[in-house]
Amino acid sequence: MPDSSLSELIQLSDEEQDVTLRIIEGMSFSGSDQYDALRGEIVISTEFVSGHVELYLNAFDLDSWAAVLDSFDAGRKATWLESGRSPRVMLAPAEESESGCTEVSVYDVTGSQVFVTVPVVTPPDWTARQRQLLAEARNRFPLVR
Repeated sequence: MPDSSLSELIQLSDEEQDVTLRIIEGMSFSGSDQYDALRGEIVISTEFVSGHVELYLNAFDLDSWAAVLDSFDAGRKATWLESGRSPRVMLAPAEESESGCTEVSVYDVTGSQVFVTVPVVTPPDWTARQRQLLAEARNRFPLVR
């Protein structure tokens, strides 16, 4: 089995706010050299609110995260994990937000029903870093398709 130590899939932070999706472990039910799912958590940390919510990801979810980054690069709002089986993540470009920052919203659809929006000052090329984290996660945790 490949390395299963903690890894980050999403890391958006500035001096005051942080939204991170950490992969806690790869899960294999079939006994193969690939994982069937990834167990992770979204962690939000600000001076005002802090919390975390657990989620499970599959290969399709990672593919759709790449598509969300493409959409965001094209200047559009984007939503990830809309299936209703996990927390939903929404991204709004700084140009379309009231705060003037990239806004990351997390909606705990399956549990608490809490909706949190965190404005994060991001560099212009922040999606390149997210693509790098995605590639690292795919390398470290190969998922069954």
